[in-house]
Amino acid sequence: MIYALLYALVRTLSLIPRPVGLRLGEGLGTLFYHLLKRRREIAFQNLTTAFGGQKTEAERRDLVRQCFRGIGRHFFEALYLFRFGAERVQEYVRFSGIEHYQQAKALGKGVAFLTGHFGCWELMVNAFGYVFDPTYVVVKPLDFEPAEKLSRTLREISGNRVVTKERSMRTLIRLLREGRNLGILMDQNIDWKDGVFVDFFGKRACTNKGLALLIKSTGAPVVPGFMIYEGQGRYRVEMQPALPWLDFDGDRTKEIEENTRQYSRVIEDMARRYPDHYFWVHQRWKTRPYQAWPRE
Repeated sequence: MIYALLYALVRTLSLIPRPVGLRLGEGLGTLFYHLLKRRREIAFQNLTTAFGGQKTEAERRDLVRQCFRGIGRHFFEALYLFRFGAERVQEYVRFSGIEHYQQAKALGKGVAFLTGHFGCWELMVNAFGYVFDPTYVVVKPLDFEPAEKLSRTLREISGNRVVTKERSMRTLIRLLREGRNLGILMDQNIDWKDGVFVDFFGKRACTNKGLALLIKSTGAPVVPGFMIYEGQGRYRVEMQPALPWLDFDGDRTKEIEENTRQYSRVIEDMARRYPDHYFWVHQRWKTRPYQAWPRE
């Protein structure tokens, strides 16, 4: 019943004309910027870590506001996916660099899309499903079951399928070997036992090593893809050239670490190019490397 109520609310809100809804979303983001003090300060501290003296305090505060406005706009974009189909989505989403995906797909090993919490990632994966090929999206399930069901409905609306992260490695390897597409966001903090520490904006961040393990097992190409907001309600999905596998003469540990570092650097480069697009409210550097207590 709760799911039915949530779905009815989503469908009702999606009836708001899209230009009005996007402005409402940005206003909602501004409201939460003022209300969510802790998240606001996390975002500011993250920007301080990332850019340090490269940006003034006023510039970093402004980026935090833009980050919240973007999150609000993305919320409404997700609502419109419940009502818009492929034809309508193609009116305001375009693709660049699609040849990189096509070249990778032609290898017949499946394609792993590398992305992060950057721009309107939910719109990006659904637009790709509508225009090109369905993708299996790797996600962490939400704790609240009605919200999780609604989220799954959204993510699968254009033909995509959801794969949960828990104990999924064998499934993901099988999907790549079958020539499927996988969408993986790998820019959030993770527990030390599931990740490796690599530089992110000059500070060691515990980063999911799952993508590197997948590619080590399958040899599938990794194609970065990111959603960029161009203003006036229009977006561009930027597909980048496939990343080479960094080989270290069979040193598995070094290969996993260095390729994870390479993937993280791609996300960092995009966050540098478009800092207002990145999801700074997450505690990216929360897990710290183990340090023994100094002897007295």
